[in-house]
Amino acid sequence: MLSWPLQAADDQLQMITATGRAVISHSDALNEAKNAALEDALYLAALSGGAKIDGFSSIQADTALDDHFVVRPSSEILDYNIIDEMHDDQHYQVTVQAAVGTVEREGCQNRMVGHISMFAPSYSLTRHVPGWLSTTPQLMVRTLYDRMASQPELTLTNYAGTKLDVGALLKDARYDYQTLTSSRPNVADGDFAFATEISFGSARVDKGLHQQHFLDVTITSHMFSGSRYQNLGDVTHSSRIKTGGTSINQTISTLAAPKRSDIQEALLQLVDTHAKALSQTMLCLPLSATMTQRDDGLYVSIGARQGLGPNHLAVVSGHMTPWTILRVTKSDANGATLMPLNRQRNLAKLNGQTVTFLEFN
Repeated sequence: MLSWPLQAADDQLQMITATGRAVISHSDALNEAKNAALEDALYLAALSGGAKIDGFSSIQADTALDDHFVVRPSSEILDYNIIDEMHDDQHYQVTVQAAVGTVEREGCQNRMVGHISMFAPSYSLTRHVPGWLSTTPQLMVRTLYDRMASQPELTLTNYAGTKLDVGALLKDARYDYQTLTSSRPNVADGDFAFATEISFGSARVDKGLHQQHFLDVTITSHMFSGSRYQNLGDVTHSSRIKTGGTSINQTISTLAAPKRSDIQEALLQLVDTHAKALSQTMLCLPLSATMTQRDDGLYVSIGARQGLGPNHLAVVSGHMTPWTILRVTKSDANGATLMPLNRQRNLAKLNGQTVTFLEFN
């Protein structure tokens, strides 16, 4: 007997409720019947995630054709919990709730909310870049901020006056004069931070008697996560934009040169591309946190503010078992409490481990 009361947000993992039964052959075989009923329930749960059917035919002595089929589960049980068991004089019945499927290590979490802090940008321009472009990087950063802030999924905090120096930001505030006399940026666990670097370079390409001039532009945003500023890597976009050229006929060179407004528009289009990729990357990145044991379960310092709510699933990769599935039992704005799906798991052994939350709705 099967039912599907809850399904994880992604198609790779399902929460299945299944009931198995076994015959009690004699009065001293109660544990044997319980184990058989448990195996039956787990088999049914695994089968619900998909099945492989192998078949073959054999010819009997009377030339009759006999078909044989073997049905095997194609999915894997990651974790389970016995939620009910009962028996009478003849049968033992066990009901389990099992996490069936696979846990994807890669892929997008599709979070609908993200909190991002933007730190001070940096600029680099070579001396051959046209002078009229010298203030364009600042315009590009302002445009990047506006594009990010306009996205309804994101809450953007502006720390553009502070350099993203991880060592300085993690310094003990009690012994830091600057922190004591001014406010320090605060990036919470489950939130993200980035600092953008824009570089302008020049390039020249000879084509016979004509020389073309180009602007090589690169936008790189360095991404970090949580209160410990874990380095998440970079998002980078580059482009080569024609700025003009020289030839024997100066009039032709002048007429063939791109308009400044067109060059600036190309730069802002690159910013748009970068903003979309940056926001998508941060909303796709998995949310992870370190669990701390408390009386009512395992606590993490990320919660409803990051989109966590009751029954949200999370996973820990363990040493004794490949996976331990956990479920959020309660959450507030800044924290959540989790319990293992299998309540027989030792909470002390999960204390201090990193849990990763599965895909968001």
